[in-house]
Amino acid sequence: MSTRAVRRPPTQLGATLGTGRAWPRRLLLHHLPIALASVVVLVLFMGLSPFNSAHGASSLTFEPAGLDPANPNFVQFLTIATGYVATGLLGLTLLIGPANLLLRRRNPTSTYLRRDLGTWTVIFSVAHVIASFQTQGGGVFTFVEFFFVDGRPLTTDYGLGNWTGLVALVIVVGLLAISTTRSVRELKAERWKNLQRLNYTLFALVVLHAVFYGPLSRMTSPFTLVLILTVIAVYGGQGAGIWLWRRRRSRQEGSAA
Repeated sequence: MSTRAVRRPPTQLGATLGTGRAWPRRLLLHHLPIALASVVVLVLFMGLSPFNSAHGASSLTFEPAGLDPANPNFVQFLTIATGYVATGLLGLTLLIGPANLLLRRRNPTSTYLRRDLGTWTVIFSVAHVIASFQTQGGGVFTFVEFFFVDGRPLTTDYGLGNWTGLVALVIVVGLLAISTTRSVRELKAERWKNLQRLNYTLFALVVLHAVFYGPLSRMTSPFTLVLILTVIAVYGGQGAGIWLWRRRRSRQEGSAA
């Protein structure tokens, strides 16, 4: 009798969230739903009261020339909305691991769902940067003013918000660049995973980026509420994931003994 392992058909590969690798499957089950859901949230943020209001917009727009909290325009709303969509997508990438643990599923080094969510995180992050740049009118000189004043680094809340945003952008683009099967193979799983843990640093930088733009000074703003709920969900999920992982490991060690 043959002792070769029987390979599971593709339809059985979903035991762990996001493990199916076939591109048509990922396009249908990952990219398309993520894109549609993100656009819906984007439209809601920009079009629904109380988000579409000077009060809501003022939670993230202040100080730089060209931004008018009392009379926000389309580009300002687009800047805010894309930033929050990108933050939400990033938060979801950090909740996949805890979700697998909660559902008692395998938690592999990498999943395609996490990669695809990361791809859309980068897309909306870049859109956020481009939109914010346009609020200042564009141009190289204007770009420099995001970070420097009179030849010195800008260290106001606005400047620190821009610096943390820049570092976050570099990290998220770098993580996307190595989010490939080839990178996992060349870097080896442990090293690749250690680099991907920069996701936690990235999320902290994104939160700081938002905080420097002043939402905590406007606690009644719906944008502030969204930010706080996102932070609670991510850190709560991570805490639960660590607890579940430790419990599972202790049980395995107890069984081995």
